[in-house]
Amino acid sequence: MADNEDLQPILCTIRQGAFLVGESRSTLYKEAKAGRIQFVKLDGATRIFYTEIVRYAKAKARPLYSEAT
Repeated sequence: MADNEDLQPILCTIRQGAFLVGESRSTLYKEAKAGRIQFVKLDGATRIFYTEIVRYAKAKARPLYSEAT
């Protein structure tokens, strides 16, 4: 059996997702409406797949320093 340390969340609340990517909840709702992030419904509750949060964060990330060419 796996240790709890090996487990990652599958779904997040909108509030948790916003915290993870450093955005407001309203920004995430706007991003979902624009099709840039996907929410799901689970028993009537709106959730975000953890992998979707990671994908969204990677898509928005920009290098802090760029290499000089």
